[in-house]
Amino acid sequence: MKKEEIIEENTKRLKEISAVYNPVDGEGSTSIERHWVEIEDFPLTRMNLPTAMLQKENIARLIEKGAKGYLATRGIHTASHRSIITLWLEFCRERIKYDFEYWAKTMAIISDKGKGRDIPFTLNRPQRIYLKEMEKLRNAGRPIDIILCKARQWGGSTLTQLYMLWIQLVHKQNWNSVICGDIEKQSSIVAGILAKVINNYPLWATGGKKITTSPYQGTQKTRVISYGNSRYSLGSSQKPDSLRSEDISMAHLTEVGLWKATAGRKPEDLVQSIFGSIAGGPYTVKVMESTAKGVGNFFHRTWIEAVAGRNNFTPVFIPWYSIDLYSKPIVPSDYPAFVESMDEYEQQLFTLGATLEAISWYRDKRREMPEEWRLFSEFPSTANEAFQSTGHRVFKISYVKNTREQCVPPAWTGDILPSDAEHAGSRFEPLQPGEKQDENVLKVWLMPDGEQHYRDRYIVTVDVGGVSDKADYSCILVADRLPMLEGGVPEIAACWHGHIEHDKLAWKAVEIAKAYDNALLVIEANTLETEGTEGDNFEYILNEIAGRYSNLYSRTSLQEIRQGRPRRWGFHTNSSTKPMVINFLIKALRDGLYVERCIETTYELDLYELKENGKEMGAVEGNHDDRVMATAILVWICYNHPLPTRISADKRGHNRTRIVSEASI
Repeated sequence: MKKEEIIEENTKRLKEISAVYNPVDGEGSTSIERHWVEIEDFPLTRMNLPTAMLQKENIARLIEKGAKGYLATRGIHTASHRSIITLWLEFCRERIKYDFEYWAKTMAIISDKGKGRDIPFTLNRPQRIYLKEMEKLRNAGRPIDIILCKARQWGGSTLTQLYMLWIQLVHKQNWNSVICGDIEKQSSIVAGILAKVINNYPLWATGGKKITTSPYQGTQKTRVISYGNSRYSLGSSQKPDSLRSEDISMAHLTEVGLWKATAGRKPEDLVQSIFGSIAGGPYTVKVMESTAKGVGNFFHRTWIEAVAGRNNFTPVFIPWYSIDLYSKPIVPSDYPAFVESMDEYEQQLFTLGATLEAISWYRDKRREMPEEWRLFSEFPSTANEAFQSTGHRVFKISYVKNTREQCVPPAWTGDILPSDAEHAGSRFEPLQPGEKQDENVLKVWLMPDGEQHYRDRYIVTVDVGGVSDKADYSCILVADRLPMLEGGVPEIAACWHGHIEHDKLAWKAVEIAKAYDNALLVIEANTLETEGTEGDNFEYILNEIAGRYSNLYSRTSLQEIRQGRPRRWGFHTNSSTKPMVINFLIKALRDGLYVERCIETTYELDLYELKENGKEMGAVEGNHDDRVMATAILVWICYNHPLPTRISADKRGHNRTRIVSEASI
């Protein structure tokens, strides 16, 4: 955009931000479709009312005839002030069924944060953006299932909880809810918001009945609301046993990004136990919200699945520039100079929707927080920025994002079993119906092609991990290189991931390689070679495999073999080869040199960092990089090994030993 166009657009945005917002008469309320109407003789005659409300016959008649004319149709021909006010209150009770913004302003009292006073709940700009998404689902008769990735300080939790209370007090009876945070204090804060609204709820809205709450079956963590007989329960991910999960219709899970996996319990297990109690349908609510806390965790995985449309959650992200607090005034005469001083990233912010005033504030914040990843984490402009965990990324965000768009769920999931007396070769054994398994499972995107046979069409790489649950994982990856013959790129075909004894891992890799047309099998061997007897044992296993499998990778050059040196099987990752394969993977991600299919690999790419010493690379502490290393070696081999060659039918049965080494590559 030209400088003049930017300034003109900025003026338009400022006008929209400063426009009147009055939820009492409906001006500026945009969460649902509305129309302006006039009703004579009411205390408020002109209102912007929800379209759905206007479709009711009695409301249409009221608008047509006015308050006095409408009362006349009821037999009250001389309307008194009292009768008009009674009709007005009846109208307001009807309106709160359709108009949450009006209900919030006139019925919900909250604390004015940091000012020590109580005020009516007037939705701010980001809250109105969030409400619009919830109302879309409610008015469509769909479950209100939302995952909310949020910046700080705009009241997303407050809106979620009061929206659920609105459903309990206005729309439903016996409609129970759960509030669950990382720790109980988070849930208690949210519960305090509920208590304040309930204690100050106007009597006219309930027909003169005072609303109270009382412990349910003697526990303070579950309370019954007297009006509507609904309950709300408090709990935490650290003490989930306090939650009453039976007969739940709504659940608000807050700061899910902080929930930690512990021995015998994962965040997804608790979420499933809570959400599994909700039958679904209109007016049911499942909300997971959090500030982003890194990648690869349960909250991030669920967000990615929601964005891709692979679960039922509607993703909602609120950027920092939607929060009016984050703005710094600019004198209009300074606009031209400011626009000219904007760097490329600031221009991108304007394209996303930020005002020049917001960018001015952000410019100061960038000076305060020179570490870009911390700034992105605290004040994200996009969801991709929000999910940051390290300031020393090896793989650029944009590269990983583009790669992630290629990922799809596996076409087949199970395991591969060795041949036996009944089966001539390896066989794929699918998971049984209803059986779920996250580890020690083979995920397949492309089954072996049994029609066309090529030498080294498939490459199999193995990253060797440990055996215990806390150790690094082992990973077996398969790539199909056939597209390379026509100028295409290799594609990930299968992935096995889990913990397993080293001898079983090696032979499982052999079975997978055999199944994929006797693929070139490249095992990363140095990890165990440095572990004393265990490494020696593993080297013995590789030697045993070499005697029984004809297409095993060796790092011993042909010249060394001729000189009588023993063959050293496997790919050796060291200070020279590790940067080599990682740098090639960076190039492959940048230039689209391979097709990734495994979403978990992209999580590891996001968590792979350059360490503080500036020399070592690896996963962020507490995470793993086995998929990254297996992929890096795999892609490097794909491009540094001769292209596949067609095998004639008369040679397919031959099992000739062929030495493949770093030298031959």
